[in-house]
Amino acid sequence: MPDDAAKPNILMYVIDDLGWNDTSYRGSDIKTPTIDRFANEGIRLQQYYVQRVCSPTRSAIMSGRYPYHMGLEKTVIGDGHPLGMPLNQTTIANELKKGGYATHCVGKWDLGMHTWEYTPTYRGFDTFYGYYGAAEDYYNHSVRGYVDLRNNTTPVTDQNGTYSTFLFTEAIEQAIAKHDNSKGPFFIYAAYQSVHAPLEAPQSYINDPVCSSIPYEDRRIYCGMLRAADEGIANITMRLQERDLLDDTIIIFTTDNGGQTADGGINWPLRGNKNTLFEGGVRGTGFVWGSKLPKLNYDNNQLIHASDWLPTIVEGIAELELDSNKWKLDGYNMWPAITSNTQTPRKEILINLNPPSEGFMGQAAMRVGDWKLITGLPNCSLAPPKIGHGCVDGWIHLNGTIELPPYTPSFTWLFNIKEDPTERKNIADEHPDIVKQLKERIEYYNSTHIQQLDPPNDPKSNPDNFGGVWTPWLD
Repeated sequence: MPDDAAKPNILMYVIDDLGWNDTSYRGSDIKTPTIDRFANEGIRLQQYYVQRVCSPTRSAIMSGRYPYHMGLEKTVIGDGHPLGMPLNQTTIANELKKGGYATHCVGKWDLGMHTWEYTPTYRGFDTFYGYYGAAEDYYNHSVRGYVDLRNNTTPVTDQNGTYSTFLFTEAIEQAIAKHDNSKGPFFIYAAYQSVHAPLEAPQSYINDPVCSSIPYEDRRIYCGMLRAADEGIANITMRLQERDLLDDTIIIFTTDNGGQTADGGINWPLRGNKNTLFEGGVRGTGFVWGSKLPKLNYDNNQLIHASDWLPTIVEGIAELELDSNKWKLDGYNMWPAITSNTQTPRKEILINLNPPSEGFMGQAAMRVGDWKLITGLPNCSLAPPKIGHGCVDGWIHLNGTIELPPYTPSFTWLFNIKEDPTERKNIADEHPDIVKQLKERIEYYNSTHIQQLDPPNDPKSNPDNFGGVWTPWLD
């Protein structure tokens, strides 16, 4: 194992709701030069899967487990929601601290805040600057009229009017500036609010030539949001260079789910959007960059899942010991598969698992090799889709037009993703043996899941009880 000084810094960007075709390295109408630089120089993860919405993905990233094994697949954890990632589960930050890493969390948490124990500075992070919930206003940092913004555990109430992308970029820059590299490396979890709704960006970004040329308004604003985040990443890169740290830093870039087409995101040519089980909802934009990696500038086509990040970061990048059996990890150390394009240890991905309950028929999705099975309702298959509803069973083109498939409701969908990556043809009837095989795997996971939790918002969380600030309320 290398000594602390030889271990790389790790900077993990999580861009909220980023679509498959929202970055210009994929041909988007939005120019993202800084993101493009690291993607084009780095290792592009082409068969990388996330969950259909944010809290489940973030729990998988942080814990190395499928959300179905933690009761977290069913819902998004918002302010006032008495739910969180289980306290008996380790985190990336916990494990890296054991190896001498300084750990910082910036931006969106979304993994629990009903007691202090569920918040970042109690889950292995030395510092936190951000918000506990799932979404809020970019300028007044409020949810339902109440502030959700913290510096460590202290409420931040003097930044009303400051765009959150600027705040979070500055917090990341400060963490880099203050870091004492002689005491060991850092891990920064940089979870930008962008580009999640509400659609808000400084007018100067919306008006720039790149964004102003986009033909519809939501996409123009979305463009401004993403351009601001790309500029933030550029500023952070300059700080790393000024401190001579960039070449000693591994950069990981990921979204938490597919783009929300009702709010300006584009997943073209993939089918569907956020909250669907089509590829547009669960195939994630992701890449890895490091100037000292042995193999760069290539498309990695190994199956990778968000739950793989914890063992990949801890065992692969930091070269620390990790007790996978103790933590019952679902993820694998993908570092050899990523850096040298060798065969992945992962043969399958459980994309979604909502067992039938309370009259709900349930929905599940499984990827095994080239095959992908969806059972139940992939959100849009049983009713003609309504344009603008945010749930599109079809393909959104870059110009905003919607291409709809024939209305053919089904409870069983089978695709060969290698041959049909845009899921144009349901071939379930042609391959009953494959359907049976994948259904058996889903039934296996059904036998291992724990009850999916979705408690209602707790009225005791009312911020009026805490000076108008969203605050852990059960301590």
